[in-house]
Amino acid sequence: MRKTNTERLRIMAAKTYHVGDEALETMDRTALLDVVDTDTVARRGATSRRRSEKSDQVREMELQLELKRMELESKRIEAKTENRRREAETELENKRLELQNEREKREHELRRAEAGAHKWDPGVHGWRPWQIA
Repeated sequence: MRKTNTERLRIMAAKTYHVGDEALETMDRTALLDVVDTDTVARRGATSRRRSEKSDQVREMELQLELKRMELESKRIEAKTENRRREAETELENKRLELQNEREKREHELRRAEAGAHKWDPGVHGWRPWQIA
């Protein structure tokens, strides 16, 4: 900043709004340099604070995003577990129905066999099928 001319320093100091126009007219080069340097340092500090705040915000957003990912993964695992449970229940119910149908089929065949044996059994009815008149 040492190579900046005095008039340019006045313009830069005026942009800071910390010094009035009348005071700018009477300031020497050293005072103008102090005002501009102070403003520059303050802006850099504010910028670094803003960067720090932004980096904090970014970290917070990353943490929230990671938390959301974990929640979604948890829900996905729960849904997968629930689907497996339902499939197992369905398979079990199908097996139960299959066994029940098999049992009913065998009972039906047994009843048919018993009915057929009684119908043609000469000891039960006292007649023989070839003796039908």
